[in-house]
Amino acid sequence: MKAPPSITYDIYIRAALRQVWHGIVDPELTKHYVYGTSRVGDLIKGRPYQYVADGGFSVVDGKILDIEPEKRLVISWAAHWDEAVSTDRASRVTFELSSPGPTVTKLRVLHDDFEGATATYTGSVDGWPLMLSGLKSLLETGKPLSTDAPQ
Repeated sequence: MKAPPSITYDIYIRAALRQVWHGIVDPELTKHYVYGTSRVGDLIKGRPYQYVADGGFSVVDGKILDIEPEKRLVISWAAHWDEAVSTDRASRVTFELSSPGPTVTKLRVLHDDFEGATATYTGSVDGWPLMLSGLKSLLETGKPLSTDAPQ
């Protein structure tokens, strides 16, 4: 039997572990790299959260499944960004942080628990590299990653 697909990304960010954690959970920062959405909700195991776009549209929502501040965050991930993903059941995203040095943080993102090659899986394969690059750029330079085409 074929295992369900999963997505794993490792990225090294020139920032202290606490800064990377803050970048992952702070709503003012997520709106600069999570497609203009702000993360809302308490960071307490079992509580709901959302990534909310302008106008109050919930692009992604779910529950906090596990949390160890500055080390690990596990969330369920129910996507709503288009009609195709809205019928997929929730998957799971795990953020794991480690510090190979005082000014470098390794961030591993594991997105799994898909029912197969769903629309959420397909969209996430393309979405995570841009979001993680945006987080890295924001934390290292203080400026969001520009996705505008060169003039």
